[in-house]
Amino acid sequence: MKNISYLLIGLFMSICQAQNDNKNYTDAFKLIDVWLESQKDYEAIPGITAMVVRDQDLVWSGAYGKSNIEQDTDIKRSTLCSICSITKTFTAVAIMKLVDEGKIKLDDKVKDILPHFKVVQKYPDGGFITIRSLLSHSSGLPRDSGHNYWSAPDFPFPSENELNAVLKELETESPVGANLSYSNLGYALLGQIIEQVSGMPFEQYLKTHVLIPLQMSDSYVGIKGSLYGNKHAVGYTAVNRNGIRKRANLYQTKAISPAAGLSTSILDLAKYASWQFRLRNASVKEVLNPSSLRKMHEVQSESKNGSRTWGFGFEVFSDKSGNKWVSHGGICPGYVSYLKMNLTNKMGYGLMVNSNRVNAIQLINGIMGIMKKAGSISKNDAKNIDLEEYTGYYNLNPWNSEYYISRWGKGLVALYLPAKNPVDSMYFYEHKGNDTFRLIGSDEEIVFKRDKNGKVYQVLNGGNYHPKMKY
Repeated sequence: MKNISYLLIGLFMSICQAQNDNKNYTDAFKLIDVWLESQKDYEAIPGITAMVVRDQDLVWSGAYGKSNIEQDTDIKRSTLCSICSITKTFTAVAIMKLVDEGKIKLDDKVKDILPHFKVVQKYPDGGFITIRSLLSHSSGLPRDSGHNYWSAPDFPFPSENELNAVLKELETESPVGANLSYSNLGYALLGQIIEQVSGMPFEQYLKTHVLIPLQMSDSYVGIKGSLYGNKHAVGYTAVNRNGIRKRANLYQTKAISPAAGLSTSILDLAKYASWQFRLRNASVKEVLNPSSLRKMHEVQSESKNGSRTWGFGFEVFSDKSGNKWVSHGGICPGYVSYLKMNLTNKMGYGLMVNSNRVNAIQLINGIMGIMKKAGSISKNDAKNIDLEEYTGYYNLNPWNSEYYISRWGKGLVALYLPAKNPVDSMYFYEHKGNDTFRLIGSDEEIVFKRDKNGKVYQVLNGGNYHPKMKY
């Protein structure tokens, strides 16, 4: 699984050079593997899948841990997880497709399409709730319907009839367009609009008009019982006081599916990201008109304090370097996910985990941080020395846990584990002579020691010996 992903590195390096990104990511991807594997162990995460795409190329992907602990099933890059609220971006695509076809308009009133929509508008001066305001989380609707579907152990998501029955009891929390107020209810209603306008169930419409055209063959609305526990990863809870994650009960999102119901693989999520990079600058339609996707990626609403901005389906923001980003995360019972795309340089990052209380954003940022540290491409000029001899885990017990020494260009890097932010735990060394390396920017040295057979078995670091370990 990991070996397959590494076959893409050579291609990625050639692409990067062609696009003037003169970095060698081979060592970075190796260190990402080590870091994610260790965080999985230290945080007792059952399984992680992750990917990096550059425009149309899957440049790296990995899978770590188990999809089913009880059956000792390895998680794979093709394993499905629920992506929870990232589903909203797919629902937004489906709505924009209906807009492209002239079947609805963004400023159509919801009450004109859904006669049962009887939510009390406390702030009528703000105007009517429209498709546009639902897409951009600016409708003023409450976050949820009042059903207790986030409650363990059974997660009783409402049916469409149960959802519609309470609409008349709900009221808006702010005027339309006055604030960014994230709403699962709003996206559940968008799913109903898709059904009403298309004449097809939401699941069927999404599959026929979005998933199949994008060749996302491992993507489904809901969690299929026939796949659960093998092709689809089992979900697990947060870590309990005893350090154990329990198996979360299987659930179906029912009427909330358009807001949180899609399951997919990390490989399919990569296809979804590449499609967006491809379509943004295209001249022909592919599922959507290019202009419609660009509109999804533009700021459509803003929180009162200006801290967050939203497009249609995606959070939209720019970094300090002027790069434009869109992203969405997902959290639901037993699963956490995150998709982050740099629209400026066409880099996409995705991650899925089959347990709760895992910081997916932190893990994605760690992947990005290690890649950013990748050195300029250069041939290893350390004479008569094989840097791979030093590679491995070194024991820091009892004072700390361990660190991993790996090749980094023409030198070495030590990554101290565990590390929530791996960049802050990376130390770079240059070869000084024989088995001695000097910490870059310092006079500190580390000296590797060999056994009688010439094998490296420990390192002298900071005046103390740290033995090499095997896993």
